[in-house]
Amino acid sequence: MATHVFRVIVRGRFGELDETARERLLADVDDHEAMRAAFTRDGTLTYDRRLDFFSFRYEVRVSVDDGPEPSSTPSDATEVAFAEAVRRADEHLSVRGLSYRHLEPTGSDLTRIWETERTEGSAARGRT
Repeated sequence: MATHVFRVIVRGRFGELDETARERLLADVDDHEAMRAAFTRDGTLTYDRRLDFFSFRYEVRVSVDDGPEPSSTPSDATEVAFAEAVRRADEHLSVRGLSYRHLEPTGSDLTRIWETERTEGSAARGRT
């Protein structure tokens, strides 16, 4: 069973925010600047004072068995990771009573990157 490690960014826009929500977000804005963001299981929320766009950064781990079929492919794992990140973002926003629109995930499967680096590194060492 292979585990894929994804770094997923979920971008969106705040919806209509009441005055209480705006005040709460603005009070914490310095804690949510992009330079403090990290990819974590619980996610890191970033936004600025305009309270228009936001993003979450998640680390999502997916076992091949988590896909729709037992013989899941890397693209199935990507779909599962993206859906999980969107679910987490939706939950985070909903629990806090924040309206939003257009949650859009993008990301990378780090295990595929590591495998490529390992393979290319081995090939390069063999040429010397």
